[in-house]
Amino acid sequence: MPRGLCALAVILGLLCGRGAYAAPSIELAPCALPDVTRPVRCGSLRVPENPRSPQGRQLSIGVAVVPAIERKHDDPIVVLMGGPGESAISAAGGYAKQFASLLQERDLLLVDQRGTGRSGALACDVAATRDPAVRLKDLFPLDAVASCEQRLRQAADLTQYTYPRFADDLEQVRRALGYGPLNLFAGSYGTRAEQVYLRAYPRSVRTAYVGSVVPLDVATPLTMARTAQSTLDQLIRDCAADAACSAAFPNFGDEFRDVFAKLESGAVRAPVAGHEGTWPLHKGRVAQWLRSMLYRPGDAATVPWAIHRAHQGDWSVIVDGIEAKEGDPDFSYGLLFAITCSEDIPFIREADVGPQSQGTFVGDDRVRQQLAACRFWPRATLPPRYREPVHSSVPSLFVTGDHDGDTPLWFTPRVMAGFSQAVEIVAKGQGHTEWNACIAGLYEQLVRSGSVTGLRQSTCAPVPLPPFKAS
Repeated sequence: MPRGLCALAVILGLLCGRGAYAAPSIELAPCALPDVTRPVRCGSLRVPENPRSPQGRQLSIGVAVVPAIERKHDDPIVVLMGGPGESAISAAGGYAKQFASLLQERDLLLVDQRGTGRSGALACDVAATRDPAVRLKDLFPLDAVASCEQRLRQAADLTQYTYPRFADDLEQVRRALGYGPLNLFAGSYGTRAEQVYLRAYPRSVRTAYVGSVVPLDVATPLTMARTAQSTLDQLIRDCAADAACSAAFPNFGDEFRDVFAKLESGAVRAPVAGHEGTWPLHKGRVAQWLRSMLYRPGDAATVPWAIHRAHQGDWSVIVDGIEAKEGDPDFSYGLLFAITCSEDIPFIREADVGPQSQGTFVGDDRVRQQLAACRFWPRATLPPRYREPVHSSVPSLFVTGDHDGDTPLWFTPRVMAGFSQAVEIVAKGQGHTEWNACIAGLYEQLVRSGSVTGLRQSTCAPVPLPPFKAS
């Protein structure tokens, strides 16, 4: 940018060479957050929704700081949430406890990504309908998605809720609060935000925790069926090797196949609480619920029991499970669509859908549903070379569970190849974004030292799988 225009950009608080801000200060005031017992300070930062229209619609970016007991460092821990669509501030209680030792000397900084929580949440009630015929069929009911898009676009430019925009917001917050380089802590889709920020502001990051990483160049709906099937196959083996599970469900694999064959036939009808009669239960919707149950071993341990009940003709466990998974008030489905309909769906080729889903219990339903939902959503323009691998020298700790039903182990080397100062830990017996004492110790060492030198030979002992639910 020419020097004169750059000066004007700084005055207006815009990007200049993607690195220079005249960031205003953020006024923080005491506030209360659920499950946080220590003092917290909250505030917000006004930013343009579209940086190219600085006088246009403004967004308020919600910020919360859990101050250190005795602050000795200006490098806070910053949590980047997944989904996409999760709120960081609403999760403050859990992270304040998780990082309690590190928060003796450094702050915890929580910034709600634009489109979530206190930052203009793009709320969509995809389960708004009370019609069980829809709720037991579609993960993304098209009428609800279309209605949500029409409502949200009246107050938001839905092409401006991307990870590059969030990276710029976070950098403004960092500078406004006077912090030095950040210790980024990300899990699942939050690792995409992390990669984008690392590329845009490499000098603004001191360390990075990369949990259950999601590559920038993988259209994740396409990998879901194969990953879920692999995790199911592992679950069948785990059940067979467990005395209690194998005794209670000696034919778990066969029962699973029988249940899905019956669902495939369209013959399953089930009662729904609060409604008279019985309602069709669709294979695709059941598969999506089961896929979510395979994310972590704790939930997966109930699957053989649920399938056995269904095999005996009692579908209530599955129906109740589907109902319970819907309606999280803190989750912004609008942001999920804003991100995935621009970053994932456009890069799915029809020729890949069949081969990726063939022979899996999920099939192509998940991909088809998201393809259909994204037809309603405006698509953002991604920066050039956006999906290319990120290269970074920031000390980084990659952690992946070997029982993760969402992000497979092969995602990690795909991303980690571009990181020159990185260590990988395979958390055996763990699932998606799970945490344990060993990982906590390694992360504390990373943050305190700012280096992976002492972590290179580290391993963690396997975590015992939770007991299977047998009755």
